[in-house]
Amino acid sequence: MGYHQANQIVKERLFRLVVLDIDGTLLDPSDVVRPVVHDAIMACRALGIEVALATGRRLCTTLPVLEQLGILLPLVLYNGALVWETDTERALAERPLDRAGLARALAEARREGLGALALRAPRSSERLVLVTDPLPPLPEFEAELLPRTGEVDRLPVADVLELEDVLTVDLFGPERALRRATARLARAGLPIYHHGPFEWIPQLPRWVANVHAPGVSKASGVELLARRRGLTLDDVLAVGDGENDLPLLRRAGLGVAMGNAPEHVRAQAGAVVRGHDEDGVAEALERFVLEPWRQALRVA
Repeated sequence: MGYHQANQIVKERLFRLVVLDIDGTLLDPSDVVRPVVHDAIMACRALGIEVALATGRRLCTTLPVLEQLGILLPLVLYNGALVWETDTERALAERPLDRAGLARALAEARREGLGALALRAPRSSERLVLVTDPLPPLPEFEAELLPRTGEVDRLPVADVLELEDVLTVDLFGPERALRRATARLARAGLPIYHHGPFEWIPQLPRWVANVHAPGVSKASGVELLARRRGLTLDDVLAVGDGENDLPLLRRAGLGVAMGNAPEHVRAQAGAVVRGHDEDGVAEALERFVLEPWRQALRVA
């Protein structure tokens, strides 16, 4: 969608909820919220427009971002599997994988020789569980990645299947094997979000994908958040850059892709702004939220 088409949408709708992705969107390449982006967020809030974050991150890795911003915002976490109110420190919704979903994901991991990491909910202190027997041992993964994640539990498949609060299963392995597994999981109705290689460990020939319970997406999480505020997804301006943002970008009143997003993400967005290295979030908020509201208030 071009600039004029996007502006026409904005003229017809004043957005009441802004939802921002974090990595590659809110944060710049050095993982900092730049002052101009912070100021644009605060300007939205000053007009009574709520701002929320929607991310594949866990709660414990998202709270430092809120500390950077200096404000409490509602959160859609684990790609929509958890909706969290930070002011009351409680979950509004959790969508864990059931036993059948876990069994299917771990069976595909075993079939393709993939590693698997189960991510548990805040009620279990967001424990990370490396799935072991009969999944293949991946010593280079444990040596390089796990020390960066903190304490990790190790459980065999049989014990993991008994867990009732697994919000995400991360599968990792060579790209071709991973995509074979995720294609079958997607056909079985499990949402899959690919993230490509471990960019911070280039020597590892491993790709990663998130597996979720049926129906989980950032769109489903934001829809619940909006509904609790008397809003719909039509009232939402969403900004993101990744495959896991696409369900929300497609369903929001206006979905805005960052300039650094892959081509297939930009092609499916309602508008495109500058990249996260050029304050693209501030551009999106100014063009599609702040200026339309200022015009409306001047007319009123």
